[in-house]
Amino acid sequence: MSKLTIIKNARVFDGETIIGTKTVVIEGSRIGNDGLADKADLSSVTIIDGTGCTLLPGLIDCHVHIGDEAQLASCASYGVTTVCDMACMPPEKFAKLRAAKGPTTWLSASLPAYEENSRHGKLFKFAGVTADHAVHNTDEATRFVQNRVDEDVDYVKIIADFPGHDQDVLDKIQVEARKHGKMTIAHTAQYEAFERGLQADFDILTHVPMNKVLDNNIVSKMVNQKTVAVPTLTMMETMANSWILWGISWVLPSIGRAMNFQVALDSVTAMRNADVPILAGTDMNNSGIFSMVAGKSLHHELELLVRAGLTPVETLGAATSLAAKHFHLRDRGRIAPGLRADLILVEGKPDENITATQKISRVWSGGVEVPKSAGPQGFGGAVI
Repeated sequence: MSKLTIIKNARVFDGETIIGTKTVVIEGSRIGNDGLADKADLSSVTIIDGTGCTLLPGLIDCHVHIGDEAQLASCASYGVTTVCDMACMPPEKFAKLRAAKGPTTWLSASLPAYEENSRHGKLFKFAGVTADHAVHNTDEATRFVQNRVDEDVDYVKIIADFPGHDQDVLDKIQVEARKHGKMTIAHTAQYEAFERGLQADFDILTHVPMNKVLDNNIVSKMVNQKTVAVPTLTMMETMANSWILWGISWVLPSIGRAMNFQVALDSVTAMRNADVPILAGTDMNNSGIFSMVAGKSLHHELELLVRAGLTPVETLGAATSLAAKHFHLRDRGRIAPGLRADLILVEGKPDENITATQKISRVWSGGVEVPKSAGPQGFGGAVI
């Protein structure tokens, strides 16, 4: 029998709802059957008293940009045991992170599809990405998707902002991705980009506009097409408050100055009220313009989702079971026998006050306890 850890007296959020106070057993890397606790030799098991605490599934950040293996590993110390990277380059970095062994599971799109003369195209040049990686037409769209399939990416990422790709290029990427069974995730940080992303019928739209509130026309299409949203409110708030970005916008007007964070919040409210699936993601990165602490930033995202109108329970689901469902992670996101033992024990009741997720008592990844975060990056203060 695998080594057992028995967590007793904790309230349990199973990924969907609070199921009361119960015993949860960690058996090796998986969640074991509750009955094992009654049969175990208590002298050879680890017993955790969860009195006053709530046990959650490990958290999932659905939009990050990880810099290196150390940063990836640090996410788990904040209870974020899975991250979804939305752009990773150059190829050598992708290979290193894919091979990394640590407590945080890493998913990635590798290189996103971008148009050479778009805002991202210009930024990517500074990151050392040469123009031959850009997608200019439908033929190159087909090759781009095949290249990502050959890399065995977890999903295909597309920059759908305008100016950018022609609509027929976006449409072609979606067709090719579906042909290969790959989910598509589109960067849509403008109202116009949401329209373009919906016309292409991408599976997930990440970011949320700050130039115009998503209206019934957009939201109803999302419902009809079963489109999923990852608003990244942490990034939208950071951009709206950034003096650096405001200054750059006077030199490069294409950056845009129409950044009203309340518009972003109102857009999330509209999606939530229409039952659009909303997942938790931060756009955590260390670009030099914006800097967020890996793992820690997701807890702020949860606060912002509640501020936008999600209930605390809905918000916890956005970072656990709902995230796992829409990223096809069938082995995690819930607390149930047989699933991966990615768990976070927090003090208090995050289903009533979402900030309780920041009061971390213990974290497990694949059944192995992970040292919780300590030191100057602890909770409290700004996340940027």
